[in-house]
Amino acid sequence: MNRLFALLIASALGFFLAGRAAGQDSFAGVDLLYPEFAHPDKDAQEAIKRGDFRFVAIDRYGKDTPGVEPYPRLKQHYGTKLVRQRFRIIVTPSQEFSFRIRARAYAEEYNGSLLRHLLGRERKE
Repeated sequence: MNRLFALLIASALGFFLAGRAAGQDSFAGVDLLYPEFAHPDKDAQEAIKRGDFRFVAIDRYGKDTPGVEPYPRLKQHYGTKLVRQRFRIIVTPSQEFSFRIRARAYAEEYNGSLLRHLLGRERKE
């Protein structure tokens, strides 16, 4: 009986003291809350193969394109597209903040991959 009670207490303490996985934690490199932002380099390479050289913007107007600020002519020439996002009806301020942080990080890495490709291509020509 004492062993069972000790096991029960140890299990309960382990359950409460161990950190639980939240939606914002990553698992195997994949963001559980926003899995569409998981692989920006891979997404950029696939877009390059399709011939889509548009940069990812994180605002509706295409003005905020992280990582492309020093290259306004490239941005003007190739254009922009909006970052992918799901339709969300009810959004809390913390969810909006979290989305913006992740979207900016995704766009910066995606645009960086695209810039490296485009700048390397221009040097070859």
